[in-house]
This record gives sequence, C-alpha cells and structure tokens, in this order.
Amino acid sequence: MSISVFFSNRNIQIVVGKSSGKSIYIDRLIESPMPENAILNGVIINEGGEAITRKLKEIWEVNKLKGSVDLIINSPQFISNRVTMPVISKAAKATEYLEKQANSDEFVRFESPLKGWYLLGVDGKEKTQQVVTEVAERTFIENYIKIFADAGITLGSVHDGVSLAIEMLSACVKDQTAIYMIRDAQMLVTILYENGKYYYNSTKRLFQESGTPEYAAEIRGSISGIRQFASSKHLASAITDVYFAGMTPDEVGELQSYLVEAEPDITVHGTVAPSHIHFKKWSDRLSSFIYPIAGLVVPKTGFSVLKAVKNNDKAYAQKKEFTKKAIPVVILLGVLVLFTGFMLAVRLNTASRLRKIEEYNQRPDIMQSSMEYDAGIIQATSLGAQQGGNQLLREYIDSYPIPDSSINDKIKSAASKYNVTVDFNSYDSGSGVFSITASSPIVENINRFIADLMDMDIFEDVDYTGYSWNDSDETWSIKVICTLSSQTAGEEE
Repeated sequence: MSISVFFSNRNIQIVVGKSSGKSIYIDRLIESPMPENAILNGVIINEGGEAITRKLKEIWEVNKLKGSVDLIINSPQFISNRVTMPVISKAAKATEYLEKQANSDEFVRFESPLKGWYLLGVDGKEKTQQVVTEVAERTFIENYIKIFADAGITLGSVHDGVSLAIEMLSACVKDQTAIYMIRDAQMLVTILYENGKYYYNSTKRLFQESGTPEYAAEIRGSISGIRQFASSKHLASAITDVYFAGMTPDEVGELQSYLVEAEPDITVHGTVAPSHIHFKKWSDRLSSFIYPIAGLVVPKTGFSVLKAVKNNDKAYAQKKEFTKKAIPVVILLGVLVLFTGFMLAVRLNTASRLRKIEEYNQRPDIMQSSMEYDAGIIQATSLGAQQGGNQLLREYIDSYPIPDSSINDKIKSAASKYNVTVDFNSYDSGSGVFSITASSPIVENINRFIADLMDMDIFEDVDYTGYSWNDSDETWSIKVICTLSSQTAGEEE
C-alpha cells in the first residue's frame, strides 16, 4: 500500500491505496483540519511546521499508518511545466538536457533552486517524449523534509498536485473539448482539454462565498475567460462541457441552474469517477480528494526534487572535503610567505627607519586620521547591517505584486499589436488589481488583446465587462480588470 498526503490551506488529506498500471485502488480516505495559521498556499508560516508535525504524529498514531509518504503540494513556490523533448532513455542524460534547455528567468526569484522532472509519455512516431519539470526553492522543500522527519515519517517524494490531477482527470473528459474546475477552499484551478488532451491550466483566488449569486458570477467569469482564451487560440472544437470538483452536489446544482441561462450551450457535470479508479468505499468523496488520489500514481521515471536535495548535499560534502584538505596547504603557504616577508623586513629596515615610522605614527594628525578611519569602519558596519535589513524588508514587500512601468509597457505593447487604445483607470495596492479601459473601432481586436493579457504569466486573472459604443470617436470600449499574480513581484525589478 502507498500513502499519499495533500496539504491544503484548511485540511490534511490522506489516501491509502495503490496503483497498478493505469488503475488506482483506494483503501482508505482520511481527512483532518490543518492547524490554524500553519500554512498558506503551500508555504509554511510562523511556527506552523511544529504544529503540522504534532498533527501528523496524532493522525499516524490514531490511524496506525506505516510506510513512506508521497507528498502533494499546490503552491506558487513549486513551479511545474510540460516540456516536449527528444527521446533520451538515460535519466541522467535527460536531466542534463533539461538543465541546458531550462529558462532560468522562470525561477530567478529562487536563491537555490531544486530542479526535477518525470516522464509522462513517449511519441514513437515523432521520436519525442513529454515530461513535467518541477522547480522549487531548496529551503521550501527542506521545511517539508524536516516536518516529516520530526514526525518519524519517511518522505518518499514531493510533487505538484495540479500536474498529477491533469493526467488522472483526462480519462473523464474522453474526447471532449471541456473545462475541468477544481476548487480547494478559495483556490480555483481551471484545466482546459482539447479533444480529450490537456491544453492549458490556470489558478485564481475566489473572493465570494459559495452559494451566492456573486459566487456563481465569479465562476461564470472564469469560464468566460477560458472560452475567450480558447477562441483566441483558434481551437478546432468548441467547449461543450464543464466539470466541477471540490464542490458538493448541491453547489454543482446551483451553478448548473445559473449557467443554463448564462451559458446555454455548455453542459455542466459534477465529478465523474474515471473507470480506472476503484474504491473500497467512499466513492462519493472523489470530488474532494482529487489531489491526494492523483498522488497515488507516483511517476517512476525521472529525477525528483528530493533526489536533487540529496545530490546538492553530496556536492556540498565534496566541496567541504576539498576545503578540508586544502586548508593545511594554504596555511603552510601562508607561513612561508610570512616568514619570507619577515626576513626581508629585518634585512631592509634599519633602526633609523623604525624610529621614523614610530615618530610618524605618533604624529597628532596621523592619530586623528586613524581615529576617523576607525569611526568610519564602525559606521560602515552599521550601514551594512541596515542595508541587509532594508533588503530583507524589500523582499517581503516585493512578495506582493506591484505595478511599475514594465507592467504598463507590457499591457501597452499587447494593445499596440491590435491598434487598441488603453487607458489606465486605477490600481488597488491592497488586492493588486488594475482597472483599464480598452477601445478600438473593431471589437475583434479588443478580444485578441484581452486574450494576450490572459496568456501573460504576470496576471493571475483577467476579467472584463460588456462592450459599449462611443459615438464621439466611433469606437467600441470595454472595462478590463487585471489581477497581478503573486509571482510578478519577484520577476519585476
């Protein structure tokens, strides 16, 4: 049996089962509240690690769990991407290839990035293979290693839940061009499939309470945004179905009633259990256990971020060993240099020279200069400490997106491609939301501009209102709301 653990902002979810080929067998489902203020979007906060460790010990003792764990995390601090590459059978060679092809700008905010990957499939005809790459900050992963180690639990792997869920849920949509929406508390992951194959995914934060008209409108806005994106990409098939996970049947029913009027050409479904998932019981709970169930299918081929931690440790150990051996040599060379210098000094310096130097050092102006120099050193040290504090403060501030000229330039550049005029109306620093107005004589140009905005990684969400006609300049205009992603601050200088 395997154990898959998923950490959300609200709960710890555990699935006990196994995978055989493409089939998944579920034996037990366990859920327990996450300690309050312990984790936020996958990031351990405050003293949350100790609280989570205590909680895991309690769960393991009560449920008598044994064995290593595969941890599933959804976090902006854990980046995953799909890459198509030539078929390379040896994992070490594939790792080397991906390392050379990686775009370091994607994780420039990481001080010590760990890079891993795993194989999805091979296209024999094209002689290519599709892999998922994963990148995380070393300290981010080490926090989880410590949490499980302190709880006496062996951590076998760490993976991004969205990428695993994409593969598991593809069997649900079959050959459809469809949207799959997975809600985890206030986070909504939207996955677009074209003719049953993955095409695109995005994550946004929900602000409205479930069951309200505003919540339904927010969901509908996300669907509309994905349909607009699909239209801009000229997909061969129209979106026909929307699937919901992480919601109760009543919540899905309410959304279905709302969307019948707003999106009459789309069929709404709850979570449909793929035929390859087999439950011992609790089959109705698949909807709320999507991520840990997907985590039972642990990738067999690749190079995990946990292995990257160990490899980095080996490199550090080798460097330390080299330094240890080099120290005696360096010391010996230093002693020889000092001895040679001393002998030359004895030979070249006379008593007269020494007296002159002593007299020089005792001069009042020289002593004053020396005191000023010492004071300068103290001041420089103090300024250095202040600068370090300011730098840390800047990192905290930069962790939330801020608008600057480069973001405005990107919006203007996207608009100029389609001869669209952009007016910046407002910006809310509390929520990171831009309000702009886009105008053009041609409506389709505005649609293309909005589609480009949706394709930009700097935005977490792009929404818009209805069009209006301006008689004064004979143009169409629309109000567009852009929410900056939490990654943008680290990428913008």
